[in-house]
Amino acid sequence: MNVKFLKLIVILCIMCSAVFLNACSDKEEDNKAIIKYLDNTFGKNTYTIRQDNYHWFVTLNEYPELTFFYTISHDPFSMSSPSIKTDFDHVFGEYVVEEYKKTNKLGEDELFFDSPINFVYYTKVSSLEELKISYDRLMEFISFVSENYPILIDKGLLKIRMDIKGIHLKGMDDNDSMIYQDISEIEKGKLIIKPYEEIYDELKPKLKTHLDNPDGIIFHADIGRSFILGSDTFEDCLHKNLILKNGKVEELRKIILQPRELSEFYIFKSESQYKFTEISLQAKNLSDSPCSLFEATIIKAVIDGAKELSIDTEWIELDCDKRREWKDPYEILGISPPKTEKEKIEGVQYKNIKILFEMNEYYKGIKRVTLTF
Repeated sequence: MNVKFLKLIVILCIMCSAVFLNACSDKEEDNKAIIKYLDNTFGKNTYTIRQDNYHWFVTLNEYPELTFFYTISHDPFSMSSPSIKTDFDHVFGEYVVEEYKKTNKLGEDELFFDSPINFVYYTKVSSLEELKISYDRLMEFISFVSENYPILIDKGLLKIRMDIKGIHLKGMDDNDSMIYQDISEIEKGKLIIKPYEEIYDELKPKLKTHLDNPDGIIFHADIGRSFILGSDTFEDCLHKNLILKNGKVEELRKIILQPRELSEFYIFKSESQYKFTEISLQAKNLSDSPCSLFEATIIKAVIDGAKELSIDTEWIELDCDKRREWKDPYEILGISPPKTEKEKIEGVQYKNIKILFEMNEYYKGIKRVTLTF
């Protein structure tokens, strides 16, 4: 037999042996790491464990009906400790919800486990008084877990978020109608629960106090939330995730408008310094008696520098992108461009509003849009 060939076989055997021994060593080290982790987490002699290839299946003596697994992974390019992963939170979280629902009614509410949030409690209510009923149901769940599965508190897993639908806040629209409240969290091993009174005091001043005008037109620029022209009050506009550029809220609150009186224009901009769109809004007292600026209805909007805009159900690209065909916004809305001098000043009728698009002077695209109710 060729001497070179024999040497090659010997080298391959040595390499295979080294790989095998290294794998065995890694497996042994991984097993020690898992045991050490479990001892530190749950305590010695509090669990049983069995290994299957690269999984370690663990059952706690206190909860024999549940088994969860651990895996361990190594990053060959890192000197850090191996990464240990488990489905402990999912196994316990989903099981606790299932057990609770067997003996407790949630009505129309929903409760589920959703990592990494942990638990989510969903409810649809029409008032803060109804919300109290759902809050009390959630407190019963927390009591159930605290009494029967305190391990979730010990391991910091009883974080609960309440998702509330049906309560309308100032500035919110149909596309952004969910209210999120963090109800419980774990701090230094202790369960901290947000009291209902705190939720009530937070939401009460934000409640929308008027019905939407069915004849109002929804528009949304590329900043903030949607507006309803002819429906939103000036106060609603202060809750659109925008910054008031001119004027101070404390001073504006004192302004009183007479019947049919128009306000000044107030400019709103994005909270982001990288967005330069500005929305100027004008309000009008549509009632027959004096009212505050905050109660007046937004009847005119001027949008400067936006790249896109949706009006009613139509999406309009204002900035011309050479990579695709640019469409005239009047054509998108199915209306003719301004023809008369009056239309060129006031805009073209579209449903309950007038619209005027002003073109950029030196390049294709829209620099300003004026909407008047």
